[in-house]
Amino acid sequence: MSNDSRYIALRYYRGSGRNLQSDIEALATNPQGVVVWSPRLVVLMKAADSTAPAEWQNLAVSPPGADGWYVHLLVGDLALARRLAHEVPCRHWACFQRGRRSPAPHRLRWQRLLRRTHL
Repeated sequence: MSNDSRYIALRYYRGSGRNLQSDIEALATNPQGVVVWSPRLVVLMKAADSTAPAEWQNLAVSPPGADGWYVHLLVGDLALARRLAHEVPCRHWACFQRGRRSPAPHRLRWQRLLRRTHL
């Protein structure tokens, strides 16, 4: 089994019902989309309204006045992810869904995420 984050992301997408290429293209057209694709870290995220989880999955669109980052996928080196998170505009919330088994929306204070050692 590979520790390459890209391989793990590809495995996730095989069973997700989503299309990786389409998601990356959507984020690439979103002025507030973020794509990191490296062996150490994969991140797909966008600016989002933390109170509108039904809109999080539309990766091509970020609403005006977004108050959070929707982290669609994060795989790999979390310490590196936290360091890189300081490079994007600070928002109040990190928004995410834990996976296909527990797709309930979650919010975590962005500043708390930056300080945490374990997620």
